[in-house]
Amino acid sequence: MKLIKFGFPLLGLMLSSFVAHADIAQGKRLQEQSCTACHNNSVYTRPNRRITSLAGLQKQVGGCTRPAGVKWNQQQIKNVVEYLNKEFYHFK
Repeated sequence: MKLIKFGFPLLGLMLSSFVAHADIAQGKRLQEQSCTACHNNSVYTRPNRRITSLAGLQKQVGGCTRPAGVKWNQQQIKNVVEYLNKEFYHFK
C-alpha cells in the first residue's frame, strides 16, 4: 500500500523531469526562417484565423513542415508552437 501511496507520485515526478521544455527562442528562429517563406505574421492575428485552440495550432504547425520543406523533430515543432502561442495566440 505504501508503494501505491508514495511510489507512483514519485515515479511521475521523475518522468516529468525527462520531458523537454520548449525553447521559445529557437521556436522564434525556426518560425522566422521557415514559416515566413509562405506567409507573414498577419496570418496569426487576422480576425478570421482558422486556428482556435492549442491542439489546432499543434496540428497546423506539424502539417506545415512538409510544404515548408523542413524536417523538424517533435521538439522543434513544440518550440514553434510554444513561440506562436506565447506571441500571438495565448491559448491556455
